[in-house]
Amino acid sequence: MSRTWLISLLLLATAAAKAQQRTDAFLQDLLERHASPALRHILQHPDSFQVQLIYTRINRDAQNRPVFKHYYYHLDKNTYFNPASTVKMPLAFLALEKLNSLGIDKYTPMLTDSAYSRQTRVTTDTSAENGLPSIAQYIKKIFLVSDNDAYNRLYEFIGQQAIHEKLWAKGYKDMRIVRRFVTMNEEENRHTNPVYFVQGTDTVYPQPAAVSTLHYDYGKPVFIGQKHYDRDDVLIDRPMDFTRHNNAPLQDLQQQLQSVLFPASVPARQRFGLTPDDYRFLYRYMAALPFESAHPKYDTSEFFDSYTKFFRFKAGRGKIPPYMRVFNKTGWSYGFLTDVAYFADFKHNVEFMLSGSIYVNRDGVLNDNKYEYEEEGYPFFREVGNIVYDYELQRPRPHAPDLGIFEEATAGLGQAPAAITRGDTTRRRLALVFTGHEFADGGRHIAAVLKKCGAPASFFLTGTFYDTPAFKPLIQRLKKDGHYLAGHSGRHLLYCDWTKRDSLLVTRRQFEEDLALNYQAMARHGLPAPHYFLPPYEWYNDSIVKWTAALGLQLVNFSPGTRSTADYTYPEMGKSYRSSDSIMKSITDFENQRPAGLNGFILLVHIGTDPRRVDKFYLQLEKLIRYLQGKQYELVTIPRLLSLHL
Repeated sequence: MSRTWLISLLLLATAAAKAQQRTDAFLQDLLERHASPALRHILQHPDSFQVQLIYTRINRDAQNRPVFKHYYYHLDKNTYFNPASTVKMPLAFLALEKLNSLGIDKYTPMLTDSAYSRQTRVTTDTSAENGLPSIAQYIKKIFLVSDNDAYNRLYEFIGQQAIHEKLWAKGYKDMRIVRRFVTMNEEENRHTNPVYFVQGTDTVYPQPAAVSTLHYDYGKPVFIGQKHYDRDDVLIDRPMDFTRHNNAPLQDLQQQLQSVLFPASVPARQRFGLTPDDYRFLYRYMAALPFESAHPKYDTSEFFDSYTKFFRFKAGRGKIPPYMRVFNKTGWSYGFLTDVAYFADFKHNVEFMLSGSIYVNRDGVLNDNKYEYEEEGYPFFREVGNIVYDYELQRPRPHAPDLGIFEEATAGLGQAPAAITRGDTTRRRLALVFTGHEFADGGRHIAAVLKKCGAPASFFLTGTFYDTPAFKPLIQRLKKDGHYLAGHSGRHLLYCDWTKRDSLLVTRRQFEEDLALNYQAMARHGLPAPHYFLPPYEWYNDSIVKWTAALGLQLVNFSPGTRSTADYTYPEMGKSYRSSDSIMKSITDFENQRPAGLNGFILLVHIGTDPRRVDKFYLQLEKLIRYLQGKQYELVTIPRLLSLHL
C-alpha cells in the first residue's frame, strides 16, 4: 500500500469519524461566548482533549411534567473514552432490579464466597450499621465515594451475562461492562462467585457461581496514548489497548440517569424495575456528600464534600451550597474524567442535566499516574458547569419546577433522625408526658393525681382523641387545670417503616394534612396551636424532623433509658409485655444508677391502654410522683423544661 493511499484512507476515516459527531450550535456558541482562555484552549483542541458534552434543558408543563431538550457538543458514541467508575451506576440500578425480582429486601445481608475467581468471602463490614454488608450498603458506598469493592460485589451478584442481557434489552446495545476493578484476566471476569443472602443463621437465597457465555463484539480496535506501563510497571513503547475494556457511551449514561430521576420520560422498556422506596433511596445517596454519612463514616480530609462532584465544585475542593443537590456519578481513570449529573437548586427553582467527558494526558503515557486532573480536568468541569448554571439562572421558564420529590429525598442528610428528647441535664427538673389516641381510661385518675400532687404535665393527643365526644369533659378539665395540651397527629399515622427507618410511609402532603386535622380538632376546644409536637407511635425519621421544622414546630420525643413507654403492653404480647412493677423499677434504677439521674427527662406514659392490660401503670402515678418529689425533682411542662430562661 502506497504512502499516498494510506494518507488518503486516514483522511477519509477522520472525515467519517467527524461526521458521526453531534454538535449543536447553541451549546457551542454558549461555551465559546463565555469561555476563559484556558477553556478556549481546550475547545480549540478537540483531538487532544476529546471533549464530549450533553446539556439537557428541562422545562415543566402546567402539571409539572418535565420536557427535555438535549444539546450536544462533539458527542460521538464511536469515540472511545474509558468510563471508569461511571459503570457502577447502571450496576446499582440493576442490582435493585434483580432484588425486586427475587423478593429480597435491599437491606438483607449479602455474603460473597470464593470459587473460580480471586475474591474472598465477606462476612462483616464494619461500616455497615448491623456489621454485615448488603446491596443497600454497597450502593451507598458507590455513590458516596465511588467504592471499588462495592462495585465488585454488585458485579458478583448480577453476573456478567445478566448485566448485558438486561442493558441490551433496555436498548443500550453499546454498553459493555466486562471487568471488575481488581486485577483479573478476561476469563476470570466471565466467572462470578456464589453469594448468599442471610437472615440471622438462615440462608434466604443462595446464588451459585456462574459464568458468562456471551459473545462480545471486539471488532473495533481501540488504542489510546503513545506509551503505557503494563501490570509489571514495565514501560511499553506503544499505545495501550482498550479494545476489551468496559465501554459506556456518554449518551447511554445520561439516559440511564434520566430514566431513574424521571422514569416517565423514557419508554417503559428502558426503565429499571425499581420500587418507590428504591427511587427515594437512590435519590438520597446519589446526592449525599461524604460528611453526611454515618455508616460508613468517612475521613473528610480525604473524602471532601465535592470529592465526586466534578461539575462546578471539585476544582479547588469547592463547597456545595446547602440549597443545591447534585445527583450524579463520576469516573476517573487513565487520564479520562467523566461526570453524569442532574442539578437541583431548591432556592432558585433551577434544574438541568449536564454530562461530560475529557481526556487530560499531556505526555501520552498511560498508567504512569501523571495526568492533568487538577490543572486542566477539574477546572474544565467547573467552568462548563458554571456557564450552564449561570445561563439556567437567567433563562425564562414557562412554569417553575416543583422539585419537592428531590428535596424530600435528601432532607436531613448529615443529621441522625432527631427530635428534642431531653432538657437541661444540669437542672433537677423533668416533664411528665401523656399521649393518647383511642383510649382514655386513665384520664380522670391521672388528672386527679396531678392536681393532688401539684404536678403540671403535658398531654400530646391525636385529632381522633380531641374529636371523641366522650373525652370532651376530660380535655376541658386538663385545660382548666393548666396542663400543656398539644398534638400527636390527626389519625395516628405510622410515618416510617419499623425496620427501615429511612423508608417513609407518608408523603409530605399527607403528613401536613393529617397534622392540620390535629390542630383543627384542638381549635374546636378553644386550644391555641402549640409549638411542640410529639410524633405518633413515638417513631419518626429525618424527613419528619425537617417537615415539622418547616411548619415552625419543634419535634419532641421521650427520653430513652426507662421502660415507661411499655405501659401499653398486655400479657398476650408475650416477651414484649412489661408489668407495672418492672416499669417502676426501670425508672428508679435509671435514677439511681446515672450521675445526672432523671435531670431534664421527658418521661412518657399513656393516658389510656388496651382493656387487655389489667395492670394499669397509671394507677402507680401518685407513687411515682411522690418518689420524684422526694428526690427533689421539679415537675414542669414541656415548654418550661425546654426553655433556657424559665
